[in-house]
Amino acid sequence: MRTHPYSVYIFQYPSPGNDEGHWYKPYQAFSQDDAIYLANLIHKDSKAVIKVVRYGNTLASFPEKETVEGVERYIARRWPHNQLFNKPRG
Repeated sequence: MRTHPYSVYIFQYPSPGNDEGHWYKPYQAFSQDDAIYLANLIHKDSKAVIKVVRYGNTLASFPEKETVEGVERYIARRWPHNQLFNKPRG
């Protein structure tokens, strides 16, 4: 059982030494409001692609839903052999 049902995922773009991009989960929250507030603050500061997830369902996307879906399509197209990338790591 998870103690924090809401997770904030940030997309890590591929770096020169690592050719695979991935979602990483730096934060968890008890409430949806806290998770969305935190994701919005991070996005305003860094302009990163962020999503708020609860039990595998994306509840909020920053900067918008289409951008997050585009990143997920990019991951699936670029690394079709590794289906782990289609789901958030956590």
